[in-house]
Amino acid sequence: MSEHSDFTFHHLETNEDVEQCLEIMRSVFGQNSNVDMMVKKWIDHHPTMTLNDFFVIKRRGKMVACLNIIPSKWSIGGIPLKVAELACVATLPEYRHQKLQRILMSKYHEQITRQGYDLSAIEGIPYYYRQFEYEYALPLGESTKIQLAKIPDYKLTHVISPFTSNDIPRAMQLLTEAQQKFYVHSLRDKEIWKMQQETGRVSEYKFEAYAVEENGEMTAYFRLNANFESKELLLREITDVEEPTAQSILGFLKNLGIQRGLETLVATISHHEPFTRYLVATGLAEQNPPYAWQIRIIDYAKILLEMKPLLEKHLASSPQRHLTEKLNFNFYRYTVQITIENGEITNIERSETCEDRKIRFNPLVFVQLLLGHRSLKELQTVYPDFLVQPAYENLINVLFPKLPSYIHTDY
Repeated sequence: MSEHSDFTFHHLETNEDVEQCLEIMRSVFGQNSNVDMMVKKWIDHHPTMTLNDFFVIKRRGKMVACLNIIPSKWSIGGIPLKVAELACVATLPEYRHQKLQRILMSKYHEQITRQGYDLSAIEGIPYYYRQFEYEYALPLGESTKIQLAKIPDYKLTHVISPFTSNDIPRAMQLLTEAQQKFYVHSLRDKEIWKMQQETGRVSEYKFEAYAVEENGEMTAYFRLNANFESKELLLREITDVEEPTAQSILGFLKNLGIQRGLETLVATISHHEPFTRYLVATGLAEQNPPYAWQIRIIDYAKILLEMKPLLEKHLASSPQRHLTEKLNFNFYRYTVQITIENGEITNIERSETCEDRKIRFNPLVFVQLLLGHRSLKELQTVYPDFLVQPAYENLINVLFPKLPSYIHTDY
């Protein structure tokens, strides 16, 4: 930081540092945003996050810019991935346009590379993170909206009661089962469940949770909160439900919302959830196009090596199950070679040559293919530098299928 002699880089260390960080959250995101409460929750309760996960720049002792890692776990086709979620990127207005976030991002990427993360992901503002090699690659912000008055007066045929800590083991099982329909999804362990339940917060908002019982057994749960300013009841999370259960929950939500003076139910859940399909089937619901997670691959050869069992599984269920070949994924600046012998991947390594031009991938856009967000054909249509010779197109489709994904909030 020689060109910024007044500025110094730090991690959070002291209680005073923490208070300065919280004050930046209030200043940048708003006094009523609750982002400061979210950060305080992480510092006090998150099972794995440490002060070393917070990156800050000070000017003469005053904290002026910050960001942090949320350590996360995702799964792709059953393969666990170590994911760093980039969060709370903030600079005080009077210190912007001095490349302070560029310095913090450099420190951030150095640390997550050193710590063996597979992906970095952020929900962030449009376009900005492209300069740091992030690409839109998973659905985010899906929602389905319906006026409470238009929901039929369904009878409550299930027992719906407040969720307690004793419900966590069964809820974990139900969520895990529900997530199997998603190719990429988050992995919420018991400690994260406990943090959310004990603090009553997910992300920056307070939530209520309810357990649904049928014949004395918990068959579903759901989470919600309300925005009284917009008169919206927000359904934040729900497990798989059959139609009778969905109708009971809808009847419960309609009555609860009307009692609280709300007008609209907004289900901020995946469009692939059964509950969403029941809402759409009424013919009275509206859906908006989703936003997307912005994601950066940390090490292309490393993540492909970790996905080796999944890639072999895809091969085994295809006509290429006995394939023997060396595939060169040309990323223009380097190549990742995958050696396959009789359907088994025997080696994955990076080389600095780019001579083989049969399979050429735009390296930033490749994350969309890798995570099943877009098909090869879709990417070839949009990106002229996503080039695969016809003889290899079917094989790429086998290795990287387009499938639905969803990331449940795990902080």
